[in-house]
Amino acid sequence: MSKRRIFGRTAIERLKKLLLSVKSFEPHLTEREPNWIAWISKLGLNSEVADKLVTQLKHLWLLPFADVPAVAEILVFKHTEIDRLRERFRQTKDLEGERLCALYDLLVRMSLQGFSVIPQNPAHLAQQTAQVLRFPRERRTHLRPLLDLLVDEATCEPLTGFNTAEVANPETIIECEHERREGLMERAWKADFKYHDFAQSVRDQPEFQRDWSRLKTRFKLAQFADADGVIRRSGLREGSWRQPVFSDLSREESRFRVAFDFFAWKWFLYGMRGDEPLVQKLAYTLTPFGTQIFIPGYWSFDPKRDLNWKKILRLHRARGVARQGEKINLSRAQRLEQGQRLLSGEAEARRSGLRGEARYALLKRRAGLNDRTDDAQVRRMLREARNSSAR
Repeated sequence: MSKRRIFGRTAIERLKKLLLSVKSFEPHLTEREPNWIAWISKLGLNSEVADKLVTQLKHLWLLPFADVPAVAEILVFKHTEIDRLRERFRQTKDLEGERLCALYDLLVRMSLQGFSVIPQNPAHLAQQTAQVLRFPRERRTHLRPLLDLLVDEATCEPLTGFNTAEVANPETIIECEHERREGLMERAWKADFKYHDFAQSVRDQPEFQRDWSRLKTRFKLAQFADADGVIRRSGLREGSWRQPVFSDLSREESRFRVAFDFFAWKWFLYGMRGDEPLVQKLAYTLTPFGTQIFIPGYWSFDPKRDLNWKKILRLHRARGVARQGEKINLSRAQRLEQGQRLLSGEAEARRSGLRGEARYALLKRRAGLNDRTDDAQVRRMLREARNSSAR
């Protein structure tokens, strides 16, 4: 995996400037952002902790799909209560309590990674974890399956398998989530004429106009529109051919849903806004399990000429995908083995009280390095070994 970057004030300001350069993105990024310093002023935090909290709240404000009140609440809990609770659990030798604190920290970090890369809502899970931390042990039962999956019993370190809770490039994920929220998939297109020509042909088609007029006559459409005035077709499920859905015609709402889905199917739509057809777009989406590319059925797809693959691959790699290949994998395996030997040598040096040249000599022998290997390189290799061991 790639090295994770700390998402600090400089990165936040850089990303905010980038987002504000796109006119279609939400204007609330500057117009309605709370005065976070005033907002936390009653918490009585020291300046260092207050600065960290404000930085994370500014980060939160840039996330287009975040539940801002929920995430703000868990951030405050993290900076005001979690350390006190963790120390209490240490003093009482309550290892499960310490692990719950580690789970809470992990869920908070997940909450700031963007909507796309986590399979459940980490902010709401963190809220429930906070409630359990505040109350007696018998309330912990329902969190134990998650705790066993995500937090090591011995070290309290996070367990995320081959996935990650801290992506390598959060800026790209947040930018693409803003594009997704505003429906701006065309920012990665090279052949937008295919979409616009097809959309115009739908609008000009008499049969489309007839279908829509009949739906407006048979149903009160306002009740099926969302807050933006859009009526959407049913969402597609992954592997939907294995999940048959019973098409109920006994209720008006279900009758409309069935009819509207077939209407959208006829004209390759994802919805209607008023009388305007919303034609299905060539789309790419980051999910917790990978990156999806959706090619509409009407689109004659040319992979070389239709998409900006550099932009899409930058999103796909944002979570921290390592390069792959037989030679690369062999080299990586060798580095991991060498790193384990270094860590073993470090533990032996610590037990023996070795320092300075004697310590580095032992580390080089254990890792099979030349005696002339620079000590700085050994330190760098140790850091990489510790990071790999922690993941």
